[in-house]
Amino acid sequence: MKRILIPTDFSDNAWNTILYAMELYKDVPCEFHILNSYEVKPVQLISTVSSQRIGHYYDIVKTKSEESLVMILDDITNSNPNSNHVFKSISKAGSFRKVMKRVVKAGHFDIIVIGTKGATGAKEVFLGSNTQKIIRSIDDCPILVVPEDAFFESISEIAFATDFERVYYKAEIKPIIDLAIYQQATVRMIHVYDKPKLNKVQCYNSSTLEQYFKEVKYDFHVIPDFSTIEKAIQGFIEELEIDVLAMINYEHSFIERLTREAVIKKITFHTTIPFLVIPSDN
Repeated sequence: MKRILIPTDFSDNAWNTILYAMELYKDVPCEFHILNSYEVKPVQLISTVSSQRIGHYYDIVKTKSEESLVMILDDITNSNPNSNHVFKSISKAGSFRKVMKRVVKAGHFDIIVIGTKGATGAKEVFLGSNTQKIIRSIDDCPILVVPEDAFFESISEIAFATDFERVYYKAEIKPIIDLAIYQQATVRMIHVYDKPKLNKVQCYNSSTLEQYFKEVKYDFHVIPDFSTIEKAIQGFIEELEIDVLAMINYEHSFIERLTREAVIKKITFHTTIPFLVIPSDN
């Protein structure tokens, strides 16, 4: 049974993410774990004058988290989920990032499905602050980022963006292959180049990928780097009507650039399709 972790803050966006995950894996036996983290920020305790009152405040926040999770599970039941889906809730105290790291380490999940919304609410901001933190922090579990207002439609085209500059491990590629098999989709490997031909290392790595993807439909696409990688990828997504974009997150990768605080505001990368982020295996 596939184990899936879905964090929630009880927003409409988070509920949409749960529905998306249920539809994505509707024909797959799954155990969904709905997680809410809660913490009492120091500013909330300014007027607190005793440890007893501090404990009371924490109890209130904890109870609210647990009760809201019960309501979420009731809503899921009322949505007529598939019989091969099991739902559990997790309520944990602590910061979102730290709680996620602890739960993922202890839970051995197959994938995290997380909704995202730009901190400013601007449509051009694809990765919200919490999503950035999780991508930077989680290095042992694939993460499927579901954009705000994304609704599930059948997946027929998966884009795997790569520069072919590194050796790929089967464990890194497996989440893409699994998704392609579930959805009977075609994997389109795209390389944004600044030189028209692949070098020897790139050729070897692309051949390795061919072996990994031989059990699914796949194709290679080499596209020129026109102005920025972001624009090149977005253009490809629109032209081939891609349903999911997949990338491997490793040192100096495009994803690392997307999640570095120093440059995030300088990069305009937005898409209305889900984004599968796979941690590197080395």
